[in-house]
Amino acid sequence: MLVRSLFFYFLLYLWTIFLGIIFLPFLFLPNNYLKKPINFWIKGILLFLKQICSISYEFRNIENIPNEPVIIASKHQSAFETLALFYYFKKSLFIHKKELLYIPIFGLYLKKCNMIAINRKQGTSSMRKMLKEVKNKISNGYSIIIFPEGTRKKPNENTNYKSGITGIYNECKCNVLPVALNSGCFWQKGKITKNPGKIIIKFLEVIPSGLEKSNFLKILEKKIEKESAKIN
Repeated sequence: MLVRSLFFYFLLYLWTIFLGIIFLPFLFLPNNYLKKPINFWIKGILLFLKQICSISYEFRNIENIPNEPVIIASKHQSAFETLALFYYFKKSLFIHKKELLYIPIFGLYLKKCNMIAINRKQGTSSMRKMLKEVKNKISNGYSIIIFPEGTRKKPNENTNYKSGITGIYNECKCNVLPVALNSGCFWQKGKITKNPGKIIIKFLEVIPSGLEKSNFLKILEKKIEKESAKIN
């Protein structure tokens, strides 16, 4: 699988550079015009995964997805869910670290999409700015995708859920859609080799707004970790 995985990355970089150049004119159009080009880029990557690495995917329990904007709190084991969740939700944005804006080509599109960038070095001031942006985006009909652990984790690795999502939950008074998955079994952090199989992304029952902060974080972690362990 090493050769196949290297070929996948080769095509991924070529595909990204090629479409990044082809779609440059979209950077001068209103933000909403970018969704289709980005989804086209993601669709190509998903096709490469299937045809080259024999990795398919499946969304489960889609009936749990509410009709109104929500905070989508997902387990984070690979780059796959970053792509798949944005592809699946028609009107969604990410909270991401500011450093991603400096990636050539990719950063230009990320900035144009008006994602919510957070500068971890600025501490509380960055948090206040981020909360304000999140509230504004949700009020405009966007669901916000966030990874509560802040970084990718290997399957069965010790959890470390950050309090940041508690602040967002408390401030925005918005329902939270937990997401469990097993992507790390096939696209693992720190490994080039991909393992063939099916990635499962499972939407869990919504956690309603209004819960006490510490209780909310415990419920969120328990839900996501329990269901992810079942999938793994």
